[in-house]
Amino acid sequence: MSKLDTVSGTEVTQEKLKSFQKGKTTRQEVIAALGHPPQKSEVLGNEVWTYPFTRITAMPTSPNVSESTVFEFDKKGVLLKAYKTGGTPGKSGNPMLDAAGM
Repeated sequence: MSKLDTVSGTEVTQEKLKSFQKGKTTRQEVIAALGHPPQKSEVLGNEVWTYPFTRITAMPTSPNVSESTVFEFDKKGVLLKAYKTGGTPGKSGNPMLDAAGM
């Protein structure tokens, strides 16, 4: 990563993602580790949190990153699933990146 890279959102590494345990980790533990989620929704009675992350590299040989880390919680606030998805174009929170469709 270069100091010239443009970064937006919350980066959740694979190591950090593995530290959250299905059936044990609570919403409060995720907030303590990552901060409050910028996106929340409800699907089939479960709470879904999404942490988007975008990195546009300054070096043309380095790949750009656009991904979201998703956490699904049951009604008691216990983790059901945590996984990564492709990013959501236009939803980075950075107006310049959103305008570029990143």
